[in-house]
Amino acid sequence: MYIKISILSVIFATALLHGNCKAQDLPEGYWSLEQATKVQNKTRTVVLDPDISGLSEAEKAVAAKLILVGHIFNRIYQNSLHPQALDSLRELKTLHKDGERTAALLDIYYRSGGPITTTLDNKRVPFLPVTPEEPGKNVYPAGMTSDLLDPFLEKRPELAAELLDVRTVVRASTDANIRRDLGMLDRFPVLDGLHPALRDRLQTLLSGKDDAPWYALPFSVRWAPDIMQAYKLIHAAAEEIKTEDPDFSAYLALRARDILSDNYEAGDAAWVRGRFKHLNAQIGSYEVYADSLYGVKSFFSMNVLIRDLEKSNELSAALGGLQEIQDSLPVVTGRKISSDISVGVYNILADFGQSRGANTATILPNDADHTRKYGRTILLRYNIMANPGLFEGRQETFQAAVEAEHANDLTLDGPFYRTLWHEVGHYLGVDKTSDGRELNEALSPWGSHYEEMKADLVSAFTSAHLNAKGDMTDEVFRSVQAASILRVLQKNQPRTREQPYQTMQLMQMNYFLEHGLLSFDPSSERLTIHYDRYNQVISQMLNDVLEIQQRGAPQRATEFIEKYISWTPDLHARLAERLRNSSSYRFVMVRYKALDQDL
Repeated sequence: MYIKISILSVIFATALLHGNCKAQDLPEGYWSLEQATKVQNKTRTVVLDPDISGLSEAEKAVAAKLILVGHIFNRIYQNSLHPQALDSLRELKTLHKDGERTAALLDIYYRSGGPITTTLDNKRVPFLPVTPEEPGKNVYPAGMTSDLLDPFLEKRPELAAELLDVRTVVRASTDANIRRDLGMLDRFPVLDGLHPALRDRLQTLLSGKDDAPWYALPFSVRWAPDIMQAYKLIHAAAEEIKTEDPDFSAYLALRARDILSDNYEAGDAAWVRGRFKHLNAQIGSYEVYADSLYGVKSFFSMNVLIRDLEKSNELSAALGGLQEIQDSLPVVTGRKISSDISVGVYNILADFGQSRGANTATILPNDADHTRKYGRTILLRYNIMANPGLFEGRQETFQAAVEAEHANDLTLDGPFYRTLWHEVGHYLGVDKTSDGRELNEALSPWGSHYEEMKADLVSAFTSAHLNAKGDMTDEVFRSVQAASILRVLQKNQPRTREQPYQTMQLMQMNYFLEHGLLSFDPSSERLTIHYDRYNQVISQMLNDVLEIQQRGAPQRATEFIEKYISWTPDLHARLAERLRNSSSYRFVMVRYKALDQDL
């Protein structure tokens, strides 16, 4: 089976090819060519073209179907980020007549996943004529704030679980919205059956018997036509691969149903427990960090991966002894950890939605209950991790930041093992508060910040533990230490709520400075790494973070963040400017050969 997939024709919505507007005649609100070029000149393009010759014809056909699902998820993702995303894209493509300016804007849209982009000074701004980005994106009503929703949830606590569910959108209770959503249940009876209480809820609101200003709508109903199309493609892929890879087929069949029910438990169990042959795929909505209002709503993503069998087998053999690492952590949890983690080294065939870009690894599922029951799967993305162009950029940043004596400390091994143990770090440590609450709920809106910070620190702690045991050489350990310092460097001041990764990195940097792991020389504008302090400082900060997670005290969580997010002109700003000036690029554009060739 051969499917020709053009990068521009399927990533974006179908173009409306009309009108005679030239690039120089673009209406107000579109970035100029000069503005677009400034960003493009600081963007490095990476092309991923993994070898697919080892895939069977059935596997190639499955990959092609999953790629089509990815394009569907792209549309949903863009819509979730901004209510005007798809309309703005169609309009831009309508105006795309004489190339240079509109082509640059299309490129930025592709990289940004919508009409809002990050500038060189780390601001989030529209580059197309749309409204500014809101914390609630498009999974809450326009203008929603916590000051509006929190008092309502205090009055109606029975609605909190559904309104703040990971896979519902919050809708305004207008007659138009309610009738539209009832119409989707009429059009797709399977969704009506899988969400049995929803029709009654909508009819009660429509009748005026309940005056709640908002209601929760499952993702599958909100984007029903797209979800039903994705379901059919995933189900067909499951049938295609049933004989060659029954475990992968079982996962796909269950995940197809999951996206209709918005309950991922069955698919997650099959995903973690399955032992797939060549293909793997992350399918659905998981990560919540794009929800900067409450940090609870997930966003759609999709990736298609090809296993590197040799590297995966080597890695699995090296992952024994996780219980020993868990027991050695500075906070006692009493958790029992399985060493049978589903982990694999993969090459990316294609990414979509929230997973698009230069992400090096993923550990899923995020649902704490599913994790306790079934474990997690770790997907290491080797053709990103080992990409020479991207590693060159990491070296540029590191060498610009540190004194000359440290210039050669970072090697390719360091980022690989730091990333590996970061992902394993999500599996270790605290998974619930001491009184049994889920961490995201207890620490909202800081749950993602603390989880990512914990994983970073567990990675550094574990590497020290392995080195002390003789299971990691001094050379590799030094590179991992250097990689953990590279991780905390900031080229711009983070946006605290919206950027959990960057915020927790800044916090680590400030903690390291305060406790003597790092020192800054104003004259050279460079950092000295005091490696003799490394193990003690890492252990101390990890203890602080684990205690905050274990206690689940929002006020303490907020205070810790506020203490360590300071940004000073004489240190942070000077170092950031040095890093920006030394960097050959600021953004990464990932393109996928599989989207422009026959499978």
